[in-house]
Amino acid sequence: MMISQWIKNKMKLVLSIVLVLCTSSLFSNEINFQTAKLYKADISAKQAYELQQKGALLIDVRTKKEFEQLRAKDSYNIPIFYEKNKQRVFNKNFSNEIYSYTKKNLNKRIILICRSGSRTKLASNLLAYQGFTNIYNVKYGFTYDWIKQKLPTQ
Repeated sequence: MMISQWIKNKMKLVLSIVLVLCTSSLFSNEINFQTAKLYKADISAKQAYELQQKGALLIDVRTKKEFEQLRAKDSYNIPIFYEKNKQRVFNKNFSNEIYSYTKKNLNKRIILICRSGSRTKLASNLLAYQGFTNIYNVKYGFTYDWIKQKLPTQ
């Protein structure tokens, strides 16, 4: 029984990775998913804060545990990965959750933030590929930009 569960867990991990890789291959054979920029722009934390003050959604894609420790004020948590058994597992409902937060508005201005900017690069491209038109990535993330700029946290 334990081996069967272990195999199921490994299969879920592999399927999550395949989903991400397959999605990236849909862009084109010439575009690397991690380095592509299909979204609106990379911005600084200060620019993100200014956009947030004008009504943009600030979505933190870190894990729930990271988000609960410290986060940007008035941000929402929609993890791109969940922590399960001390491993990160792709959140297959990520795009649908964003869609719900925007009230089905693909043109809503959305700012994505994570710890350092790597998860948001993936998430930004994924959302842009799925039709969201105003996606912004906080280039250096929460730890390396938002906190250093002393922007509001909670």
